[in-house]
Amino acid sequence: MVVRLRNLGIARKSGILSADANPVTTYASYEHWLVHRSDTGDVRHRLQAPGIVSVGRGAANALVLTHPAVSRDHAVLEWTPDPVSGGMWRITDHGSASGTRINGVQLVAFQSQPLSPGDRVAIGPMDFQFQRPAPGESQTIISRAQPRSTERIDALAPAALEAKHLDAVLAIGAAIHAAKDDQAIADAAVDAIARISGFAEVAFVKQLSTDGALVAVASRGPRACHVRLSQSVLARARLGAVVVSDASEAVDAHHTLARLSLARVVCVPVELGNRFFGLLYLADGGAFRTPLEPVAALVRSVAAVAALALANMERLRVNTQLEAEQRAMFDGTMHALIATIDAKDPYTRGHSARVADFAHLLATHAGMNEVEAGRARLCGLVHDIGKIGVSEDVLRKPGKLSDEEFQQIAAHPVIGHDILRGIPQMSDILCGVMHHHERFGGGGYPHGISGERIPLLGRLISIADALDAMTTNRTYRSARPMSAALEEIERCAGTHFDPELAKVIVSIDRRKLQAIVGLHVFSTPATLPEHPVSSSEASLARIHPEFTRRTA
Repeated sequence: MVVRLRNLGIARKSGILSADANPVTTYASYEHWLVHRSDTGDVRHRLQAPGIVSVGRGAANALVLTHPAVSRDHAVLEWTPDPVSGGMWRITDHGSASGTRINGVQLVAFQSQPLSPGDRVAIGPMDFQFQRPAPGESQTIISRAQPRSTERIDALAPAALEAKHLDAVLAIGAAIHAAKDDQAIADAAVDAIARISGFAEVAFVKQLSTDGALVAVASRGPRACHVRLSQSVLARARLGAVVVSDASEAVDAHHTLARLSLARVVCVPVELGNRFFGLLYLADGGAFRTPLEPVAALVRSVAAVAALALANMERLRVNTQLEAEQRAMFDGTMHALIATIDAKDPYTRGHSARVADFAHLLATHAGMNEVEAGRARLCGLVHDIGKIGVSEDVLRKPGKLSDEEFQQIAAHPVIGHDILRGIPQMSDILCGVMHHHERFGGGGYPHGISGERIPLLGRLISIADALDAMTTNRTYRSARPMSAALEEIERCAGTHFDPELAKVIVSIDRRKLQAIVGLHVFSTPATLPEHPVSSSEASLARIHPEFTRRTA
């Protein structure tokens, strides 16, 4: 439904200067203002004493506020004479649903309260400041227009949207929702309206700076680089859609429409709830006489679609930031746990990070996608988290481990699994933590399973773990060269390691593998125990240090 805007929200009543009234004589000492501050600047409503000013959403009020939370008959401001001071303005709440407040204090309904210059007055959700003009300050008239020249769209009637525009709105909606960012949404909305509306200039206007100035971020027309923006129309449109149908009969406070040679203007806010995203602005200076109601209804529909798309984009950015923050917190927690493990055994410091890098490299070369490779990296990072439950004396012991001590070491996969199973982000990698010490041919721990019964992640971490163990220095032996470590993995394929994954690891450029370890000054590998062991035990001892220490 399109209804006439009564003097841009200020009707002719005693006590308030009508927007279409001729200048009147005022008494400066009694002159006050209600000032509403917004992102587009101050909107000032002049109170002229003596008189009564009714405030509300209803059209019969002297001061019409179109916010839905404002009651139809919300409050009244009344000038009361005083023999000493000359008089004062008082405000009375008329039992409104959202209330009236002075300096944050809720008024009791139907009990008037005096106002003093500087008071903050809240009429429902709309904030004002009660002010007296400074000496010498000139009068400000928000606008002066014939009532039939300016219209406000309070609600969109379906009948106002012409049939030919329905398909266009659907197409516009598809284009807007396909946009990847705010700028693309603005461009899509402006392009569509420029094609259909017949207006010479179309722009998406928004606030980009902290000073409240509104600028065109997307525009079309012969003046696309310099759209003729009426700042007074933009300011009024913040409170609701505005249509100027004949600027020859409407002159705003700063004569901007006449100065800009504009005949018609349509300006509709792009907003969703209390979130304001900008304004869709259409302007034309010719004698084009197309009915404006269907065009305004079209722009209102496009604004609604654009607002929803911009809100979704904003929500996506917030969610992305929140996810990033949660991920950073999670990563920080994991690194803190890993640092705790490193502190327990300084000789294996950095082991988890290197295993994570080896696991990611192996997963990538094995044909896994980035999500799977990322999962392998995470598993490598936390695979030894269970060692937090193993005694430092056992972890740092350089010599032979007793059976009891080895059982402590062998329990770390189960401990790690139990630590991590309560963390949702870890559910996909628990199998790797639990089974990275199983052997492909059987005989590993903790469950002694074999072959493909061992989860793929466990088989992958097993190779990454063994490769780092063999190529870094330990208390009981020196690091082995990368070539020797890869030969050992190749030789143990099928018994200790998945043979297919073993083929992949030995095929990787050794410079990439060595880059993970870093440049070591290799010394002669430590001599293996001289007491007789089986070939299977010898292989396992060369790969897994815990087995070496147990059989030493």
